[in-house]
Amino acid sequence: MATSCLIWALLLLGIRAVIGSNDRDGYLPYEPLVPSERISHLPNITIIATGGTIAGATSSPEKTTDYKAGVLQIEEVIRSVEDQLRGVTNIYVDQFSNIDSININSSFATNLSQHIAEELNKEATQGVIVTTGTHSLAYLAEFISLVVTSKKPIMVTGAWRPHGSLGADGPSNLVAAVTTAATRGWSSENRNVVIIIEDKVMASRGTKKEDNQFLPGPRSLLGDIKDSKPFLRWLPGPCAPVKFNISSIPPGTSLPRVELLSAHQDFGADLMEAAIGLGARGLVMVTYGDGY
Repeated sequence: MATSCLIWALLLLGIRAVIGSNDRDGYLPYEPLVPSERISHLPNITIIATGGTIAGATSSPEKTTDYKAGVLQIEEVIRSVEDQLRGVTNIYVDQFSNIDSININSSFATNLSQHIAEELNKEATQGVIVTTGTHSLAYLAEFISLVVTSKKPIMVTGAWRPHGSLGADGPSNLVAAVTTAATRGWSSENRNVVIIIEDKVMASRGTKKEDNQFLPGPRSLLGDIKDSKPFLRWLPGPCAPVKFNISSIPPGTSLPRVELLSAHQDFGADLMEAAIGLGARGLVMVTYGDGY
């Protein structure tokens, strides 16, 4: 929950300062993975791929460290589970980027969120899956939930092990995300973005990465994946009561610099002054209570 509050504060200070007019173009078109197999009564789900370990390449099946993230096209991962997805949805592929998630910044998150909103505004699109790296997955999912407004499902997933390695989890996570997005009754007004990984369905709000696992916060665990199908305890609750409209921010724009400072016993105002001197437009303080 603390993570969500911090993201809220950073967004509030940053986004308001850069909203302006913008004509957006240049995004990659999507194409059906298997055009001849499209079925009219199935939902159309677009997989927006950004890279990460789920698209990573390893030199041998035994090697699960020191691999290259964001190397493979997402089609290669999809084709490994094509039989499991057949008859569930019509899959469309949108290779938005192919980077390591350690390189994701606020400008990237803004561009991606605008792209997601644009895709969901298409009448033919019933939902979106975002694949990304686990390093910043929880933060990216919460960012999307705060700036994209849609009645359609948005699932965010990734992988711990690169594609082709022993125990690679990317393909099964992708199947779980697509199946969940296609579940009847999922969509509703202002529902939250969800994270699907490790056979869990989690609301983005309150979920955090800790070591090699994702830990849901209070009421963040929405359900489980069993036999590649979602078993939900409840649907995600309404997201933020107020969402940020970033539609007019020009692509490539960096949000104003906002620094996060943590107070401690000997914390001095000089750190705040230094941050401001380095160009910070806002400060978020993590500090003590009032002492009572």
